[in-house]
Amino acid sequence: MDNLKMFTVNLMIVFHLAMCYMAYAPEWWYVVDTEHSSIFFTEFILWADIFIMPIMFFVAGYFSVMTLKKHGDGKWWSGKLKRIVLPWVIGAALFAAPTTYMILFSRNSPMDYGTFCNTLFFFNPETGGSGVLFSHVQYWYLGVLTVLYLLVFLFTKLDKNILEQVTPSLPGNSLIAGLFIMFFCNTFAMNIFTGNDDLWIHFGYFLVIQPCRILLYVIAIFLGVYAWKHQWFVDGGYTPSWIKWTPMLIVVSFAYPLWTVYGSFIVPSPHQFLLVKSLLQAALLLSAVFGLLGVFKRFFDGTNRFWGEMAANSYTMYYCHMQVIFPVAYFLLPIELTAVPKWILASAIGLVLSYAVSRVLILLPCFSGSNKAKVS
Repeated sequence: MDNLKMFTVNLMIVFHLAMCYMAYAPEWWYVVDTEHSSIFFTEFILWADIFIMPIMFFVAGYFSVMTLKKHGDGKWWSGKLKRIVLPWVIGAALFAAPTTYMILFSRNSPMDYGTFCNTLFFFNPETGGSGVLFSHVQYWYLGVLTVLYLLVFLFTKLDKNILEQVTPSLPGNSLIAGLFIMFFCNTFAMNIFTGNDDLWIHFGYFLVIQPCRILLYVIAIFLGVYAWKHQWFVDGGYTPSWIKWTPMLIVVSFAYPLWTVYGSFIVPSPHQFLLVKSLLQAALLLSAVFGLLGVFKRFFDGTNRFWGEMAANSYTMYYCHMQVIFPVAYFLLPIELTAVPKWILASAIGLVLSYAVSRVLILLPCFSGSNKAKVS
């Protein structure tokens, strides 16, 4: 689990850098290298964006009830306040605005930082609320995670049996089919309802979410709770078969991005396009979660100095990475390289610097608990 989370965080770092070089990048993205872009990165983004965060929430759900049962309510919540809530509040209050200002700074906007904060970020003079560019940047995850931890906690109070593990057993086909149907229905319905699966909304200053994804995160965290309760991954328990899941993952990893980019030219109806897209997205999400769980249980169920060090720093690398990688992408803008070599260079620099900053952050009390993942 530590190794899978570490892999996912590092994939997320190169994912966010790839968005700087994708064709048809979102106009609001922090740094966009319009002179060096590639459709390859568009397809890479479409692929990785589906499963990165659900895996993060699954892992969080798996360990949430385990640690709640072990430590009890008071110690569990004090740990969450120290490790999740406090970094979330500090990050959203202090580091989100400078990162978001990169949208203007990287485009040589004449607006200064103070005006940006007072008109576009913290305040909107016309509405009296937050500005149109207000965001928690990567710290949205900590906010949503806090709310979902609260939801899990309330469920354990309504049904104390959630904290009791049962005899290991294999999940039935109904569970897999149910997950697929829920993934499909969420994607299809929310795309029709919002008209934009990349839409972000915020509730005042408190919470920033993607409406098309939030239900998937709820499902993922409770799937993690279910997996712990039914003793997945232990001897005699269920472990997804990498041999069964990875062929499906490979097929839909090619099919989903290609359909999303080119499918609208093949079918005449937007609803037909969305129907196929939703089916492929549900298949990709399901096969990625189960396939990667199977792969990491089979091939990476152990540790050494490298894996232990990287696992210990995965949370702090996530915490600081956007503040590190976008200045890297900005300073590389004048360099004449094609998109792929430039992304590789930016990723190498960004990963090394993110790791270096994370080594400093891990010394802080709110992150120091990560050291227990290291190999002594």
